[in-house]
This record gives sequence, structure tokens and C-alpha cells, in this order.
Amino acid sequence: MFLAIVILSTGCATINHESIIKVDKLEKSDFCKLNGRYSNNPSGGNGKILRSLNKREYQPKSLWANLNPQQMYTVTELNNQTVEIEFVTEKEAILTLYQGDSLIDKQKIRGKFKDSYFYRRPFPLILPFVPVLFGRKANCLRIGKSDDALVVDSKWNFWMFFLIAGQSEKGQNSLIFRKK
Repeated sequence: MFLAIVILSTGCATINHESIIKVDKLEKSDFCKLNGRYSNNPSGGNGKILRSLNKREYQPKSLWANLNPQQMYTVTELNNQTVEIEFVTEKEAILTLYQGDSLIDKQKIRGKFKDSYFYRRPFPLILPFVPVLFGRKANCLRIGKSDDALVVDSKWNFWMFFLIAGQSEKGQNSLIFRKK
């Protein structure tokens, strides 16, 4: 019972930090305005690690890593990479990662439009092997549009322990990705 209360009470909070730039006003019916092919490298933005046990420095994430937190690509692979976003409906988008013109990966995300942003449905990862291994990872993401750029705000919270050792990290970012 206690475990269920802890899991439910540590959800991903709403993203309440300001975007790096002002986003265009979008309604639910304007979801297609986010469609396009964008650079995988951020052209600007900021972020910070709010809490980390290993005191690591903040590193900006690629667009693909923000949209798919379980998949990471190294910086050398980001050169000449683009991400195509195609909204099928106001609640579903298909993401395609390209290296030049070669398809690398394809992913579908679901979410909802609210206050000029598309909010990706959060997906918590819970490892419930108490007391040997227990952990939780939550990622929240919202996507907005500013002229011909995509504004991606994200927030993450991760903690895990294995027997007596553990790791914890909490952070947020606001990044800009230019249209190609």
C-alpha cells in the first residue's frame, strides 16, 4: 500500500517553467502547423540539473532524445540529422529520424493540445523489485511553435536504488530547433 502511494504521489509535475522564447498562439485545430522537418541539434536554449547525486553538468539534448527519452544518440551522430514531425490527428504524431536522406528510426507519440502547446503523454517507468532494485523515471514534454522554429520544453525526474547504492536526477530544459 505504501509503495502504491509513493508511486502515485511522485508523478511528473506540470511543466511550469517559461519557454526560452514566446510561442505562437495555437488552437487544437492548428496542430498541422507543427508539421515539418527540423534540425536534430538545438540552435539555442537553456537547461539545468536541479538535483543530481553524481553532480554531472547539464548537456542539451537533441530533438530526438527529448521526444524519445529512452533512446540516446551521441553528438557525432547528430551532424546532418533531422527529425520530421507529422501530426496525423490533434492527439497523435509520427516522428521520423533521418541521417541525411536515410531513415534511421520512426516513432509514434500521443498527447494533447493545451495553451498553445502539444503535451506528450508522460510515460513513467517503474522498476518494482523491492528491496533489491527499485526505481522510477518520469519525463514530461511540451512542444510549441515560434515562427519557423520548434520550442521544446521538458522536465525529468529519475531515481533508483539497488540494494544500498542509488542514483537520482531531476532537471528541465527549454530548447529551440530550426526548421530545415
